[in-house]
Amino acid sequence: MKQKFMVISSFRKIKHFFETLNTPENIRIMFYDSLYQAIPEIDEQCIGVALNQDHVTLEDLSYWHSIKEKFTVPFIFLSYHSDDQRQLDLLKQLFSMASPEYGMEREQQAISLSPNVIFDPAGKVIWKQGHEHTLTMMEFRLLMYLLTAKECASTIDHIIDRVWGVDAFTTSNTVYVHIRKLREKIEDDPSHPKILVTCHGIGYKLNIFPKNLEVVSCEETTALY
Repeated sequence: MKQKFMVISSFRKIKHFFETLNTPENIRIMFYDSLYQAIPEIDEQCIGVALNQDHVTLEDLSYWHSIKEKFTVPFIFLSYHSDDQRQLDLLKQLFSMASPEYGMEREQQAISLSPNVIFDPAGKVIWKQGHEHTLTMMEFRLLMYLLTAKECASTIDHIIDRVWGVDAFTTSNTVYVHIRKLREKIEDDPSHPKILVTCHGIGYKLNIFPKNLEVVSCEETTALY
């Protein structure tokens, strides 16, 4: 199933910009004249929404807030007065998040987060005590980033910059919500986390280095459960 990127604008220049964009094959660009029209199509397959910042209405902002409460969808505010290259760089960064090649270096490996929790990057799933938990795109990006940070604690600002880099409207509360949801999928007791831990006064880190970190094959993952 293709992922969706929505463009909210009635201006021909912005539509032409996206129509001529070299979009990855796994992403479908969808055009709407208003954010209200796009709401029924916004779901977990939506990787982002582009709004024309020169004509954002109070109604659009109201819909934007209601959408952000339900979905972790990045919003990009574009302008037909702005430099096309800058906007193109933002979109390339966003599209790379949804690319099948993202995290390809780990594609054939699963990672043991604890004796009974396995992370399969290829399938974007967590196996915990015999149960499969599918990660959302942003949960996957968050976990991948924390893995690359290894034993170093990451601040909220750093996490926002590296995981939600293209979404200037991401707040610390968004990070807290994703940390909580990720803990529900990887922790035996999310209220007393032992894998994704809080470093008070600093931020968060994965408590799996070095003793728990073990790379296993995807075939072994199936055999474990």
